[in-house]
Amino acid sequence: MYKYCLECDWKISSDEGYTEREVSKKAIEHFVETGHTVDSLRLPPPVIQEN
Repeated sequence: MYKYCLECDWKISSDEGYTEREVSKKAIEHFVETGHTVDSLRLPPPVIQEN
């Protein structure tokens, strides 16, 4: 999971060793502290299987 701020350079990712829960918690903390909007991407993208 990758979360990033739409208003500043803040970002955090589960690729950095954080759990998805920690990433979400830190994103909420960033929003509460700054009022900035945070968006997210799922890493890696889901695998789509075709039959």
